[in-house]
Amino acid sequence: MNCSKTRTSTKAGFFVLARAAISLLCLLAHPSIAADLNGRVLEVGKDVWIPGALVHLSASSAPDNIRSTLSDSVGGFSFVRLAPGEWQLTVEMLGYRPLQRTVLLAPRGAILELRLESKPLQMEPMVVWGQRDGERRHTPAYVETVPVEILQAPGADLAQTLDTATNVNVRRYGGLGSFSTLSIRGSTTEQVQVYLDGVLLNQALGGGVNIGNISLAGVESMQIYRGATPARFGGNSLGGIVHIRTRSLSQTERSYIHASAGSFGTHQLSACTSGPWRQWQYLALTEFRTSQNNFRFWDDNGTPYNPNDDVWSRRVNSDFHSFRGIVKAGRPLGSGRMQIHNTLDLSHSGISGTGIYQAKRTRLDSWRNLSEANIYGHLANGFAGYSLKAHLSLTTGEYKDLYGEVGFGTQHDRNTTISTGLHGEINTINPRRGVATLFAAGKYEDFEPENLLDKDRDQVHSRRFRSILGGEVESFPLFDRVTLTAGSQVEHLHDRLLTQEDIVGSNFEPRRKSTKAIWGFRLGAGIALTKQVLLKTHRGRYQRPPSFFELFGDRGSVLGNPDLASEEGDKWDLGIDFRDLAGGVLPRGELVYYENAVNNLIRFMQSTQQVSQPHNLDRTLLRGIETRINLRLGPKLGLDGNYVYQQSQNRSLLTYEKGNDLPNAPHHRYGLVLRAAKAKISARYSFNRESRSFLDRANLNPIPARSVHTVAIDFRVVAEVVLSVEVRNLGNNQITDVWGYPLPGRSYFVSARFEPTDFVR
Repeated sequence: MNCSKTRTSTKAGFFVLARAAISLLCLLAHPSIAADLNGRVLEVGKDVWIPGALVHLSASSAPDNIRSTLSDSVGGFSFVRLAPGEWQLTVEMLGYRPLQRTVLLAPRGAILELRLESKPLQMEPMVVWGQRDGERRHTPAYVETVPVEILQAPGADLAQTLDTATNVNVRRYGGLGSFSTLSIRGSTTEQVQVYLDGVLLNQALGGGVNIGNISLAGVESMQIYRGATPARFGGNSLGGIVHIRTRSLSQTERSYIHASAGSFGTHQLSACTSGPWRQWQYLALTEFRTSQNNFRFWDDNGTPYNPNDDVWSRRVNSDFHSFRGIVKAGRPLGSGRMQIHNTLDLSHSGISGTGIYQAKRTRLDSWRNLSEANIYGHLANGFAGYSLKAHLSLTTGEYKDLYGEVGFGTQHDRNTTISTGLHGEINTINPRRGVATLFAAGKYEDFEPENLLDKDRDQVHSRRFRSILGGEVESFPLFDRVTLTAGSQVEHLHDRLLTQEDIVGSNFEPRRKSTKAIWGFRLGAGIALTKQVLLKTHRGRYQRPPSFFELFGDRGSVLGNPDLASEEGDKWDLGIDFRDLAGGVLPRGELVYYENAVNNLIRFMQSTQQVSQPHNLDRTLLRGIETRINLRLGPKLGLDGNYVYQQSQNRSLLTYEKGNDLPNAPHHRYGLVLRAAKAKISARYSFNRESRSFLDRANLNPIPARSVHTVAIDFRVVAEVVLSVEVRNLGNNQITDVWGYPLPGRSYFVSARFEPTDFVR
């Protein structure tokens, strides 16, 4: 009897274990039993998606186990392989009230529509406008925001990042940290304005902004403006604007550590922490970057038509080392808010020269410290706002070529620029009419060069004072369909030059003075043809004064021309902006035609004595078609693409130039990014191609067509740790740029990022 009961009990236990094993095998064989949670974040009362919202998810039974993600460009988010049951969901976004919800997850999953309520905040005017740019679709500006995953890619630098944007052309002199210039819609680098946290980095010295030594550490967002430019930037840009914003202050404690390593001795280490302290919020960031840049390249020995002497060579004296430090602090100040911050960038690099003649001992050191204070707030119960911003910038560059390897003769120069500025802005909102903005700014720059080889040699000490007054008005949508914008500004420039000879003299008067005024205006309209289709058009006139380098040269191989006139540009565009607010297959699309006619374009011309002098070219014309699409092929599958066809014509009266292409302006540019994700793994493939272009005005020195493939994979090990692997230039294409400077071939980068789950990117 007892034996029978024992056998029965054993048999029952066996069947229980068997059923449990079969259930476990079924669960493993059919992972779809695990529930998925998908959703979209929108604004209350509007069909406007909210990208970049932070979504937290935790099980009610394990509240400390938190999973987090960010909503994508159409407000969508997804969590996969969740256990059915009760979950706690929290959504946070700057400028909106936090949303908390309890979700009862069924085995088949759930689809949510979450709506956030806007919340008035005391925040920087740049952030306010940045949020409104996403809502005010009727504005005529074409703005492209660089995705966060691109900014945080292993070994990413600003030059490589901008080169993937629509109709942006970057020319580089080598690998990481090398001198790099920027062009938008075929403009010159002088015509593109680069801002860091609202402060203009372009200097009166000229030469454009070297984007090669600007780090992406601590960068929170980056916008690229083509065509119309907002009033807060002064509204006077011939080419376009790049606005780089570092991380915002936080009400909660947040931090991260990021380390990466890659080909050619490349290493990077950065750390950031932020949070509240009494009535203050603070942020501190530091980053180190280094690269030997000793990549191999195919050297034709200066004989492109004789392949018999071609050999593989290795880049020398191309190393790069940099440090970045950012400190921010802010607190309430009465009914407004005060914020101060300081950004320090140091770099030490070698100048290798062209591929044919490599320099072995030429060096360049640069140092830039930017301090800024900002007071802003609301007036008249939120119907008006004010902002007052002051900055102090100190930039030093020391160039050392003691053996005459790169330039003409031996050189050891140190150039120092001190810049101080004040910018004030008032904006008012009329609920029946629109928004009006009035701004005024003043900026003083002092440029002092030093010849360290011969301190008694005559050096030109240059100064420029610039004052700006302007305004902009924008109507609220008429009949919910039409928005009109209009803006104008006047700049007054006063230049002074002081030399060693003037100091010795008795009157201490500057040798040269110049005073001029330049102005610009812009008109725009946005017309909603349907709920998804918007017609945008913009027309504007802009001016750029010549730089110190163009006016006065360096009295060596470059001779200045003090009689130069300001460049004048007349540009307009017309395009269709498509947005599917419901988040369909095509969330976003653009088709734009543009023209930019520039008179008195400043170009350097070389004489028979091998001396270059700038002159004004009568007329140039750039026109083209831009296309950009974002495809959402699935919850975790997306495709972004752009194509640009451009014609750049030199309409000068000079016979050997008339009708030629302008330098560095390819006719065709393609860009493609494919993104896919599965559970904890996400992958990205990008392809970029540009057609042949020319280096010179006579179109005798071509830059061959180029194609670059890049593959990247991110793996989230745990909630706080992400590992990334990236392979650039997958085809190992041998590319040269800017007068024969070789660029890296195939390269590999690996990074690890530790970031607590409550940290907002």
